[in-house]
Amino acid sequence: MFNFLYQISNIFLFIFLSVTFISVSIIGVFIIKRFSAVDLRYRDNSVLGSIGSLIGVIYGVLAGLTALYLINNVSYTTDAVQREASAVANIYRDSQWLDEPAKSDIKDAIKKYLNTVINVEWPLMGRGKTLNSAGNNFINSIASEVNQYIHTHPAESLVMQDMLAEIKALYDAREQRIHMSFSSLNSEMWVVILIGTILTIGINYLFKMKLKLHLISISAVALMASSMVFLLLTLDRPFQGEFVIEPTAFESVLSSIH
Repeated sequence: MFNFLYQISNIFLFIFLSVTFISVSIIGVFIIKRFSAVDLRYRDNSVLGSIGSLIGVIYGVLAGLTALYLINNVSYTTDAVQREASAVANIYRDSQWLDEPAKSDIKDAIKKYLNTVINVEWPLMGRGKTLNSAGNNFINSIASEVNQYIHTHPAESLVMQDMLAEIKALYDAREQRIHMSFSSLNSEMWVVILIGTILTIGINYLFKMKLKLHLISISAVALMASSMVFLLLTLDRPFQGEFVIEPTAFESVLSSIH
């Protein structure tokens, strides 16, 4: 529903969230001042302050834990991407020990796989689209070449075992990368975060103070809340937005091959 938020520039996203939160908050101040009794708000400032502090602490802990979870997701995805690229490089290196035509076929499949990942799969993941089976087909062709290879030297048997292990590692890392390309906070988490954001800002409507000071304080709280939502959005999807994981590891392997 809100996928467009992941496709726009971060600077515009930050401005959009900040302006929206601050504008709504300022409008809320005028509405509350119009319909809320002044004496009541003066009398209950201390109670409201305690409630606001409690809500702020709970919201801060929730947002902090959520951000930590998303940072761990990004780290986990980066590790999967690096392991996938390393597996490809190791298979290419091991193929040097094979005889023709198996060696050339495996090298050709590896180059095609790397180009597919960089030029086809990465843009698709950046748009949140489902990947086709081309990458898996290249891995299957490499595995088929290795399984059908008839080794004539004992050393080649060790190379075969190592290549099969690397192919398995490539499968696993690829599946983890694809899985994480669809990873994001579920709607229930976003509902809880938005409720916390609304309560954190809303409790500040009820304080009684000079209008100018009230507008400044409510704007500061709204800016802080919008910044936290912005942070969660930028961390939410590892392959979408501007702060994304790039295919640098694969580009490095392809450059080394060439």
